[in-house]
Amino acid sequence: MIALSISFLAGRYHATPWDRHVNEGAVEWPPSPWRILRALIAVWHRKFAKEIPESSLRPLIERLTELPVFHLPKASLGHTRHFMPQRHPLGADKTKVFDAFVSVGPQDCLVVAWPDVTLTPEEKRVLTCLASGLGYLGRAESWVAAEVLEHWDGHVTARPIDSAEVIQGERVRVLAAMTPEMFAAWKERFTAQALGMGGMTTTKGRKKKAVHSPVPQDLWSALHAETSDLQSQGWSSAPGSRWVDYVRPEDSFRVTYQRKARVEQIRPTVARYALFSTVRPRLTDALFIGERMRQALMAKSRGLNGTEHAMPVFSGKAADGMPLNDDHAHAFYLSGDEDDDGRIDHVTVYAPQGFDRHAQQALGAVKRLWGSSGHDVHTVLIGLGQPQDFGGLDRHKGQSAALASSRTWQSSTPYILARHPKKNGKDSPFVQVKLDLRRRGFPEPETIQPIMHTYLGGKKVRWLEFRRMRIGGGGRLADPRGFGFRITFAEPVQGPFALGYACHFGLGQFVAVGTETVTSDT
Repeated sequence: MIALSISFLAGRYHATPWDRHVNEGAVEWPPSPWRILRALIAVWHRKFAKEIPESSLRPLIERLTELPVFHLPKASLGHTRHFMPQRHPLGADKTKVFDAFVSVGPQDCLVVAWPDVTLTPEEKRVLTCLASGLGYLGRAESWVAAEVLEHWDGHVTARPIDSAEVIQGERVRVLAAMTPEMFAAWKERFTAQALGMGGMTTTKGRKKKAVHSPVPQDLWSALHAETSDLQSQGWSSAPGSRWVDYVRPEDSFRVTYQRKARVEQIRPTVARYALFSTVRPRLTDALFIGERMRQALMAKSRGLNGTEHAMPVFSGKAADGMPLNDDHAHAFYLSGDEDDDGRIDHVTVYAPQGFDRHAQQALGAVKRLWGSSGHDVHTVLIGLGQPQDFGGLDRHKGQSAALASSRTWQSSTPYILARHPKKNGKDSPFVQVKLDLRRRGFPEPETIQPIMHTYLGGKKVRWLEFRRMRIGGGGRLADPRGFGFRITFAEPVQGPFALGYACHFGLGQFVAVGTETVTSDT
């Protein structure tokens, strides 16, 4: 036994059966043994004629003229229609063409097996070489990869049958090559018939042309005949070929629906909002806006994850109401003044764990926040992505300094202590900042300098002027005074980050600054 395993790399097999027109939309399935042998011979001519002598190939081809059996993979029929120009240079004589094909899963293989054929080692080597060079079968768009199987015990789904055999399945007719003995007998009969006809005139010109056309010397020559030459010579069927009935399953082209495997996308970690209002809130109200944004997203996310609770990525709490111990992987609500007018114009929602599709649905549903002074604040989601997608120091390009990568960072909102400083210097503001950075995985800073205030809209604003205590909720608040710092690292670090009490609501936020840029006094 010897077999060929053929996989269709593009998932399509294009081949019009012999004596059928392409626009009939018929597809040869299984592939005819005649086509397979001619494909192997073509590969030898194009790729292996210098390595494999003809004397090694001819015995192999003659052995493979035995009728094979097939294992047909699951398949379905399809076709395309297009207009193909003929001879007119401007395409005025376009003709409509049907391109029918069999659709096969790229992972499924067609197996062609010759159960009664045993090859010599040399013939196996030749067949292995030819299979490795087989690039397509049928029309050129039917890309294939083939390999030789010395042992195969799979399920046969298509086999040759006798014309009178009662079968269960669908009967199809395919073209196969004659065996050398059959060809010799056919040639003898054909020659005798041609001599008997002598100078008789036939009524059909094509038949007359075939009778007087040169007969292939042997089966090898017959398999080399060009289809166009055979047609021009008047052959109604190719010399050396024979029609064989095969049976294939009746549901060979049954359409089966398969759900595509979901491709896990990289979850966005940043949602950027632009804010619009009659009176936009000042940056000193960053804590209030952060809480409002959290409440809005919690309200929009309830029920999206199959429960009545808000999604943990927004609430920071588990289903039992207890705070998540996720190392600050849930959402931060960071307000930003990116046009330096002292008022909040953007809100960044950042969650290191990323937003799944339900969270993205909630993010897209937030349209409005209510303000602290009776003015509603309208929000527009301007993008989802990663910090690198929005970060930078060029504000004219819409880049955010809070999402940039930089060596130097400074406070834009006050840092609030979560532990009481001790008289012996333990838990001082500097120590707490360094400890927070270390816990978040940041490198050890080179310097930490204090900043006593910041500038909003060109005016000096002290940290005490910021809203520094949450209206509700918990959090470790040790000292309500605010502190500001400028932190310098040895290497650039990626933002955003916020430290200290209520950092998830916009306090303790840092923004990147260029080495030449100083936006507040020290």
